[in-house]
Amino acid sequence: MKKIFLALVLMSLGSIPMLADIHGEIVFVNDMAKTITLSSPNGNIEIQIYPHTKLKGDDCGLFGMWDTYGGFSSLQPGMFVEIDIIPQAEGVFGAREVEWKCGRRAY
Repeated sequence: MKKIFLALVLMSLGSIPMLADIHGEIVFVNDMAKTITLSSPNGNIEIQIYPHTKLKGDDCGLFGMWDTYGGFSSLQPGMFVEIDIIPQAEGVFGAREVEWKCGRRAY
């Protein structure tokens, strides 16, 4: 019985979508569709932002020691972001978490 249960658990783990991190600069924000387009080394990527997506960023103030939180309107073209994505159907990506960064990009 334990072996059957373990086999079922392992098989179900294969159906969970894997998370991945991508980095890039926001080049376009579509407020109507709630998507952002990133320019990354692999080309432009469109990412769906959901109501449950966690949006946070580095505090770009004098000390910059804490994270700040915002809504969809906080995402602006030119921001450099790191996104935890969840692959969806037909090559669409959804965002679990978006974090914007302060300062200049490395490239």
